[in-house]
Amino acid sequence: MSGRVEGSWPVFRGGKLFPVVFQHWTLIVKACHACSMPHTFGSILSIALILTGCVSSTVSEAVERPPNIILIMADDLGYECLSSNGSTSYQTPELDALAAKGMRFTQCYSQPVCTPSRVQIMTGRYNHSNYEFFGYLNPSEFTFGNLAKKAGYATCIAGKWQLNGLTYQLDGYQDSNRPHAAGFDEYCLWQLTQPRAKGERYAHPLIEQNGQLLDTKKYDYGPDVFTNHILDFIERNQKKPFLVYYPMVLTHDPFVPTPDSPEWKNTPDKKDKRFFAHMVKYMDKLVGRIHHKLEALNLSEETIFIFTADNGTHRSIRSTTQTGVVLGGKGTTPNAGTHVPMIAYWKGKTPVGKVSSDLIDFSDMLPTFGEAMKAEHPNPGLVEGRSFLPQLKGERGRPRDWVYCYYDPLWGNLGQYKNQFVRDQRYKLYQDGRLIDVSQDELEKSPLDLEQVEGQSQQAHQRLGRVLNQMPRFAPKPPNKKP
Repeated sequence: MSGRVEGSWPVFRGGKLFPVVFQHWTLIVKACHACSMPHTFGSILSIALILTGCVSSTVSEAVERPPNIILIMADDLGYECLSSNGSTSYQTPELDALAAKGMRFTQCYSQPVCTPSRVQIMTGRYNHSNYEFFGYLNPSEFTFGNLAKKAGYATCIAGKWQLNGLTYQLDGYQDSNRPHAAGFDEYCLWQLTQPRAKGERYAHPLIEQNGQLLDTKKYDYGPDVFTNHILDFIERNQKKPFLVYYPMVLTHDPFVPTPDSPEWKNTPDKKDKRFFAHMVKYMDKLVGRIHHKLEALNLSEETIFIFTADNGTHRSIRSTTQTGVVLGGKGTTPNAGTHVPMIAYWKGKTPVGKVSSDLIDFSDMLPTFGEAMKAEHPNPGLVEGRSFLPQLKGERGRPRDWVYCYYDPLWGNLGQYKNQFVRDQRYKLYQDGRLIDVSQDELEKSPLDLEQVEGQSQQAHQRLGRVLNQMPRFAPKPPNKKP
């Protein structure tokens, strides 16, 4: 048990309340000895009941403290890139260790590219509901940051923003308070009000922090700046519930050296695809730094720690796994574009080393956090995701039967991949009628013949078709320019 700190939430680690009761029983005995009057059992009991009220109040407060939440989302990192998922091209020891202590989800699905994923994960809503432009989140949207603030959390976002509408210079694109409007007390971000053309995210990064443009140097490394800000935030807010959202800039191109690369000292901006492996390794290292900070502060029992990625790997990257070679699928709808890693760790709660095949999609994060924080969306009917908090606690929960993707990126030539589908762990049904057995056809080259399907395939077609028929079909969208 840790001591109560003035102005902080009481903390009980391991659920052991005996030290508290013993502490108050000691007070009872001292009170009896200090008084000259004789004490009957009834008088001692009265004193005990009064002081037990203090214990009950303290215990009640302690039980009610909701968990901290840390969500880390890597950029352009497909499922195949973690060694715990079978990668032989890259080693991710920190994430592997988290998976060994916590849960590894094998069926987590994102949107095929960054902004669609970011809008969905932050709002708990499918893109047909609220995706308007690439690089934009409508500031009227209610996010999990807003939900955390509603629950009394301290909140922080660091990493990649790219949601102000810079590309099309939409109204308010120079508003540096947008992260605050999304519910974040503090921010340390790349691409908030400054476009990529003015500065990159890696060496000598262009970063805005809480309304100020940071004065960075040639060998400052953006991912280190973001991570250091998060570690400082955790240190300062360890006595209260907090939410940290870390949309990483790693491992997005340009593929350049990291501070651990031999080439960093002389050519930190050198571009080469071989540096992708260096970036995966450094990304894993940063995840480890955050996890080790929690351990050092004894916060792991009070923190839900989730790692995932916003979409598949860049299409120029070929990765080897224990089952073969995977070509990155970023921006496209086949498996390599949307199948992403997910690891969750909540010490003492998540089943140790469990591998779950439960379906997860990005609309599920907000309702999961809401249930953990005991906070409700102001308009629950808008939330389209499903909480997986019970699974994080080792319970069965209500696993999904399907995940859904509405994909209209409104970005460059990616419009050619515009599509809509529903899938489960094995089958995938597109809006144009194609039924794919993903377990046998990950590249989706051979749709099943609907006139020949039977058994499980026929049942999947009917089941997924019923879901897809309930979803809105493609609606007209604005052109890729400022309206």
